[in-house]
Amino acid sequence: MPTIIVADASLSMLRPIGSNYGPEVLDDDIPTRKTLTMEVINQFVDHVSAHCKLEFVALMTFSSASVVERTFTRDLYLIRESVLTIPTHDVTNYDALLSGITKLVSDSWGTTVPIQILLVTDGSLGFGSGSLRDVARSGKKFPFPAKINILSLCDPEDKNFAESCQMLQKLIEVTCEDGCIYLPENHLNSKECSTLVEKICAKDYTPYKGTVKCGHMSSKVTLCPPPQPFVSKGDEKRYDISETIEVLGFISVNDMASPPVHSRHLLLPLKSSDGKSTGKGDEGEDSDSNVPNFCVLLHGALKVASEYYCVMCEVGTEWFGFIHAFSDSKKKSNLILSILSPGTNVIPWLGNMQHLGPKEDFIQKKTVQGDSVAVPCFPVKHGDKKSYIATPNQTTVWLTPGGLNADIQKLLRHARKLPEKTQQFYKELNRMRRWALALGFDSILETIAAVLERECISTSHPEASIQLPPVCFYPGSTTSIQLITSQTKIYSSHSLILSCIPLCILATPTCSNKFTYDNVSLSRYKDAAF
Repeated sequence: MPTIIVADASLSMLRPIGSNYGPEVLDDDIPTRKTLTMEVINQFVDHVSAHCKLEFVALMTFSSASVVERTFTRDLYLIRESVLTIPTHDVTNYDALLSGITKLVSDSWGTTVPIQILLVTDGSLGFGSGSLRDVARSGKKFPFPAKINILSLCDPEDKNFAESCQMLQKLIEVTCEDGCIYLPENHLNSKECSTLVEKICAKDYTPYKGTVKCGHMSSKVTLCPPPQPFVSKGDEKRYDISETIEVLGFISVNDMASPPVHSRHLLLPLKSSDGKSTGKGDEGEDSDSNVPNFCVLLHGALKVASEYYCVMCEVGTEWFGFIHAFSDSKKKSNLILSILSPGTNVIPWLGNMQHLGPKEDFIQKKTVQGDSVAVPCFPVKHGDKKSYIATPNQTTVWLTPGGLNADIQKLLRHARKLPEKTQQFYKELNRMRRWALALGFDSILETIAAVLERECISTSHPEASIQLPPVCFYPGSTTSIQLITSQTKIYSSHSLILSCIPLCILATPTCSNKFTYDNVSLSRYKDAAF
């Protein structure tokens, strides 16, 4: 899981730690919160380089503005170099911090990859816009899944210690709802901070160590990134990954298809004794490279048959996954463990996972024209027709901006030819709205409403000016609401109600999908629209 180390670079970080220093102690020898920050980051980087070598780490500083000192890299030596040159700027601005983190993650990973953030700060509240109080009250949530660990260098004897802890906790709740604050228990010193770093590493940066088992064969493995527990949203039930990954059998890639997965992990063989070879080598001792390894055997088999088979496995109680080979080049190949969501019926076309067995058990004999014919009944065919199934002439695909732009241009052409193209106009609008809601692409509805609003202003046909205003209405658009209000004074209420029939279908995303244009009475449309 990528990690961002964020260091506070405001002037308050230059404050010395403690005050009991004699005149013989030089100013440069007095430890400050900045030097403590450098020690904390170096200790954290040392742990990651030793136990989580595949982690991507970035370094950022913030004061009145955020600065990316080092973007995401696995070369942690570059991070150590950047730590030595951490600058000191002016005031503390947490708004700049959140904006900088969002931009860095969006540019590097998008909005779907979970990110861990380690924030090292003295807990200074700041003042004015962008202060900790202001951000804790009106901050925005990260557009990506994240977890914040805050290591506070605020001395428990400071008068703002209690308020600082409270505001930092609110910062976590506002931005990602997941994280923890680590505070010194007694006095602020190097030993206390070292203990806090050890707690952070033990909780979130401990590598997974388990066993892949298939019959009497087994192999020690590790997963990168380490799998996280799954908590069900409905009943808050917690599922933990087992230390034993049990191989259940091999299944055809065509039968597995491409199911939705909870997470994916590199599956790597684990060396014995934390990387130290056990046994005898060239001088009479066997090294790990000479010991048969089931993980290597499995990788070799799946690498050859990666287009045909994958491995179904059990990763926990009623929790399944599958292992397959992945090659990003001709010379480099890895084993990938894809973990499904907990449950036994997470892949509908496979049926209940606990009922799977040999393929011969899924062969049924049927009589066809007097002859007995073996008919496979696997994968399981679902009897219900899904609402999102692709039907002829109704398939919508937006893989590139050009496809979306073509659909909007087609909609505009029909709008300019109203009322002759009324039926085609509403058909296209229904299709685009239905697909946008299926993807969660609500912003495109606002864009379509704005485009049609401009078209309504420029159109000269009176019928088009009646049809377009209600369609242009979208919640949150004040100009569209004003436009409808002005049209109400000109046209009769009967015409307005008729023109608002598409409103509850085409422009209101909160409306139930069971409403259809053909079989819902006008009174129901009237109630839904107004």
